[in-house]
Amino acid sequence: MKLGEITWPELKALDKSKMVPVYPIASFEQHGPHLPFLTDTLETQEIVDRLDQRLPDDVVCLPTQWLGYSYHHLRLGCLTATSDTHINLMTETVACLLDSGFPRVMIVNGHGGNEADMAVTLQKLKERYADSRVFGVSYWKVAHERLEKLREAGPHGWGHAGEMETSMMMQIRPDLVKADLPGMDGSHPESAHGDDVAQFLRMDEISEHGIHGDPSFGTKQKGDRMLDAAADALVEVVRDIQEGRL
Repeated sequence: MKLGEITWPELKALDKSKMVPVYPIASFEQHGPHLPFLTDTLETQEIVDRLDQRLPDDVVCLPTQWLGYSYHHLRLGCLTATSDTHINLMTETVACLLDSGFPRVMIVNGHGGNEADMAVTLQKLKERYADSRVFGVSYWKVAHERLEKLREAGPHGWGHAGEMETSMMMQIRPDLVKADLPGMDGSHPESAHGDDVAQFLRMDEISEHGIHGDPSFGTKQKGDRMLDAAADALVEVVRDIQEGRL
């Protein structure tokens, strides 16, 4: 069910104790020379649409929020909120759902740069709504095992604008994918502790063309399967929320 397509009496009549509102968040940022600025938003919306098709009586889905936290793409091109604005936007949106009577809300994230702000949003909401249950999920993390079986570009091939996103966009909006796909781009830390030491880097510091992966492995057929894998994983998350396993 899409929240934007029903009326307020229909919303009021819903059994809010059973339904899970789904709030998708994404970004508006460069995705290399071959994908559009709305890549994350289009992908996240498609995944949530597929989730809605699978569980039409169990979820009520918001439109995807296209403005995210993308400061690290600023020198290459993006529209971004500051962290404070982004956190407030997410917090106030979820608060409206909680205030309308939904005890549980699931935020579906489609952009890696949103994860830190999403974590703070969950904290702020718990401080304000102590008895609420708000869940934040990045679709590629819950679908990791499924996606791992589909990727072919190796361990560093499916990052930002790489194999996975290129494949998904070939399925969703092939007219927006440039025919000349770049190859591998993006550096990785040489230190053995590179994954354990936190730092904040701009995309232009770790990438030559605004890519972190290998778009040349992208295919339409793979994209369709990856979108289904993400939607199927989210179905499991919704069921776990409904049945109290999360």
